[in-house]
Amino acid sequence: MENVQVYRDLAKRMLALVDAGTTDSASSAYRQPSSVYTDPALFAREKATIFKDEPQLVCFSSDLPEKGSYFTYDDLGVPVLLTRDNEGKVNAFLNACTHRAARLKDGCGKSASLACPYHNWGFDLKGKLRGVWQEQSFGAIDKSLYDLVRLPVEEKYGMIFVGLHQDVKVSVDEILGDLAPVFEMWDLGSTSYVNQHVWKLNTNWKLALDTFCEGYHFLALHKNTLGGISIGNTSAFDTFGPDGRNHRLAFPNESLLRLKSLPESEWGMDIFNDFQLVHFIYPNISLLVSPVSVEFFKLYPGDNPGEHRTVFRSYIRKGGEKGWDGNDPQAHFEFIRKVVDEEDYWVSANVMKNLNAGMIQFSTFGANEPALQNMHKAFLRGIGEEPVEAPVGKVGVAAAA
Repeated sequence: MENVQVYRDLAKRMLALVDAGTTDSASSAYRQPSSVYTDPALFAREKATIFKDEPQLVCFSSDLPEKGSYFTYDDLGVPVLLTRDNEGKVNAFLNACTHRAARLKDGCGKSASLACPYHNWGFDLKGKLRGVWQEQSFGAIDKSLYDLVRLPVEEKYGMIFVGLHQDVKVSVDEILGDLAPVFEMWDLGSTSYVNQHVWKLNTNWKLALDTFCEGYHFLALHKNTLGGISIGNTSAFDTFGPDGRNHRLAFPNESLLRLKSLPESEWGMDIFNDFQLVHFIYPNISLLVSPVSVEFFKLYPGDNPGEHRTVFRSYIRKGGEKGWDGNDPQAHFEFIRKVVDEEDYWVSANVMKNLNAGMIQFSTFGANEPALQNMHKAFLRGIGEEPVEAPVGKVGVAAAA
């Protein structure tokens, strides 16, 4: 059950920020070297470390709704097959037959067992080899050596995290840290899938992710879509998880101001409609949770620093009939897709073009953009680099050594 006090505490914080004409902030502005978006060597290290060595939030429990369900995941070059076995447990495997490495499944669906389409070897939902087709002619083998390659996986709070090699440690409680009780009360596993959209865009994956991590741009870039809904340049900022590398931003809506005339004892669960909660889960997830919907964005690096892929999946929470914008689930999905496509990702692609010109040495994250500062420093630490602010210099002119 959801705890109204969680929302009351956030609402009080945001109202105090609005009254003070400020926002949760870092101690000062920070100059981020623009090379983090363009350097091929750094990009290669990101792919080899923070993506391959960190657990990945792949899907929700509702994407494997019943025994026999399967779900495939290929976004980082390691084909993954998830199954829910006959005991209700989620398993993760390399999506490859152990005979000749043929792919076993595509997409998602339901199956009582797994049969290889190449030579019809059969496996159960726990990955155990059960049958070799025409075994008498194939020859005797020790079947116990041919079970599917198992990958680390954990399902908790309706979320399924997977490791892309066998040495990855997966602990959902460690990932979520102090916010684990909040995710538990949301029960994301009870959501219902609405639709999916995929972008393949000529912009760096971190540059696309930046658009989800500050409200400074709301009243300028989103003036015709979110301008009449959100209070711009105001947010409550919290970190969570290992070394505080994840974050949550609470963005107040104009409707939050109505609470000023109500005693706190009358603030019910409906106050969750008065703000937006956007979570960053390291290294590549943006998760927007509202009373009735969840917008799940997964951002992946492309083949070079200037390419990326975003998978956007929209869900309706249990009991939800309309999105927070008042639209039915499909129309709400289209609204979010349109805003991201025509506003956030439009500007991100244009920024990338300018960075590729090589004349902008740094981007500046304001004190009012603490999430960006925190996130980018975490990325650098994740590849073994200590964050160093870009040298002082005029924009467009390299600083003296």
